[in-house]
Amino acid sequence: MVFGQPSTKNYASITNATSSSVSEFTMCLFVRMKDTNFSSGQCLYSYATTGAPFGNAFYVCLFSPGIRISIHASGDDDTDARVKINDTMWHHICVTWKNTKGDWQFYLDGQLQSSGTGLKKNHQIPAGGTVVIGQDQDKVGGGFDIEDSFGPGEVTEVNLWSRVLSGDETAAQKANCDIAQAGLVLSWGQFKGKVTGVKIVEP
Repeated sequence: MVFGQPSTKNYASITNATSSSVSEFTMCLFVRMKDTNFSSGQCLYSYATTGAPFGNAFYVCLFSPGIRISIHASGDDDTDARVKINDTMWHHICVTWKNTKGDWQFYLDGQLQSSGTGLKKNHQIPAGGTVVIGQDQDKVGGGFDIEDSFGPGEVTEVNLWSRVLSGDETAAQKANCDIAQAGLVLSWGQFKGKVTGVKIVEP
């Protein structure tokens, strides 16, 4: 999925992305940035529901100086993953979260880079929301701001699971694109037919 210069007209989206509420998840994707000099946010992945403040129930965005994970409920809860992408190479990103203790993990290129606890403990992410690649949703399926738009760059192999993947499973994705099937909720193939303003390039 090839994104040009930042624009609110470039994205991929899936409505009714989850059929049940989410108490744990793993989201993974590959990303390559063509320009690492940006002063605003660049959102890779957002999931929005009608009950979430500012639209997003969950997002992963690139900010300076690091990558930020956010899970919204009654308030704004951002976590800095303390990891930065500062080159134009392909990178594999995985984020995991489980509500029992609010545990989260951030993997870059198959290696655990940071983790924490207490992120929205006992929270349930509501079902039926919309996933958007390349934009921050301030309302469900819209409310885009060019200051949060991704580009220029490429995104591929976006997948979502309803469970926390192991370190070995995330490493296998990076090494050989081995996509675990157990608990897979959204797969890359579903996004490829739901694009606006971006190009799909097949190998």
